[in-house]
Amino acid sequence: MSNIAKFTVGSVIAFALMVVSCKQNDLDPQNTNPSTTTTTTTADIRDSLLAYMQDVYLWYDKLPSNFNPRSYATPESEMDALRAYQPLDQWSFVEKASSFNSYFSDGETSDFGFWIKYDANNDLRVRYVYAQSPAGKAGVERGWKLTTINGQSVKSLSDDALISAFYEATSTTFGFQKPDGSTVTAPLTTATYTLNTVLYNKIYEVAGKKVGYFVFNSFTGTPSQNELKTVLSTFEAAGVNEMIVDLRYNGGGDVDTQVMLANALAPSSVSRSSVMFSYLHNTKLSAWNETIRFSKTGSLNLSRIFFITSAASASASELLINNLKPYLDVKTIGKTTHGKPVGMYGFEVMDYVIAPIAFKTVNAKNVGDYYDGIAVDADVADGLDKNWGDPLESCLASALNYIQTGSFATTTQARISAETEASNRPLDQKSVRDLVVKAPAIK
Repeated sequence: MSNIAKFTVGSVIAFALMVVSCKQNDLDPQNTNPSTTTTTTTADIRDSLLAYMQDVYLWYDKLPSNFNPRSYATPESEMDALRAYQPLDQWSFVEKASSFNSYFSDGETSDFGFWIKYDANNDLRVRYVYAQSPAGKAGVERGWKLTTINGQSVKSLSDDALISAFYEATSTTFGFQKPDGSTVTAPLTTATYTLNTVLYNKIYEVAGKKVGYFVFNSFTGTPSQNELKTVLSTFEAAGVNEMIVDLRYNGGGDVDTQVMLANALAPSSVSRSSVMFSYLHNTKLSAWNETIRFSKTGSLNLSRIFFITSAASASASELLINNLKPYLDVKTIGKTTHGKPVGMYGFEVMDYVIAPIAFKTVNAKNVGDYYDGIAVDADVADGLDKNWGDPLESCLASALNYIQTGSFATTTQARISAETEASNRPLDQKSVRDLVVKAPAIK
């Protein structure tokens, strides 16, 4: 067996990007097309795209037998047409390998380092900041209201102008209003930095229990595993017996990190024979099916766990929640997750990457297929006006209240739940690419 990489690709707006290694059967990502030595042509890629879709696509049987790849001007338009035969598929893609590979930087990225979201009042709020980024070093915090860009009111700017200021400009002056009403101006220049994937952690004393809370923003492989180990060790030493895991902006990532975290959060009752999850392929590739089993680590012995989620919680985040449900009393708070119980293989063909949906995952009870997302037990709006760890932040308050009283409702819950979030605005869109697996040659 050879190694392939399982990873999530997030959007340029919302998600971090990373690569990890995982085992599969007879896979050779460096030998996807060994006989090809000619210069790439669009026609070559269109033909190859169809061939891969006919063999590895999870829903290959839905594709027509008379499909003509040469009738499409580009590989991208061809993929759009092929994906249309399976309405569930929002994610299969094809793109230049140079563009694809530029996403991956071993936990490093280059930008301003903070991300925004519209709140219920149509104000733009800082939803999170990376500590070592330009914004982090300037002291920008979650919950601040973005009021101006280069001296202009954000209310007067078009969506295109806002996106340009964040994702095309290298220097922008941002104006913020803090929760206390004071204002601050931050002239920022993009820079390369190492992102921290644990954005916050704290232990609370509630009803005689020690509650561990941490905000986990992306499954980046070894960097985030090291961060998680540090936090979890602190929780273990403190005797934490309740856990709140905040995945509200976590678009997924490294599957090995998901396995590591699931093993740490699982109760001591799980054994090495306990199924964590399984990969399932189409009937042509059933030999690639694989079951991953638990190997409990650490001293945490939880009987229940709280997850805070949103529509941005995707892929490996959903996998973690689904995998723990057979073994723990799982409570979910916030908004229904994105809904991606499937993954892709990324085939390098000449100077392109072809990434069809090729497998789905199911947990120990054979539960998967959550294409509509994982529903929440308590529907609570994102408390964008509060910083991380504030016990009055709506989602955290709901979890803490349940631990204390057995009810999710708080004194402000009725108002918060009734608010309508602007969830489909351009600065908070979903990625169409999550959980990609760098893949095998077809033999």
